[in-house]
Amino acid sequence: MNIKISRVINGISYSFDVANEKGVDALSDAALFSSMPDKCGLCKSENIHLSSNKAKGFTFVKMICKDCNARSQLGSYKDGGFFWKEFEKYEPKEKVIEE
Repeated sequence: MNIKISRVINGISYSFDVANEKGVDALSDAALFSSMPDKCGLCKSENIHLSSNKAKGFTFVKMICKDCNARSQLGSYKDGGFFWKEFEKYEPKEKVIEE
């Protein structure tokens, strides 16, 4: 089964193609994209954007609020598949300067 999903988030259009031989698995995969946040879970702003970074061999995908800097990160299930975590306020870690 092939599923095409289009989403507009903060004025940016995203298109996703999901393909899986098993219909129920295709629908499960498509649920990730249809449940992408379209507004901040903390301040309710629609001023969010999709972002990613790589660190220590891992790729991190998140939605970031440009107003309050909260983030919703993509999580992964141990058995496979992904989900969106709740928005959390981002607090940068203090850098420790060793003398």
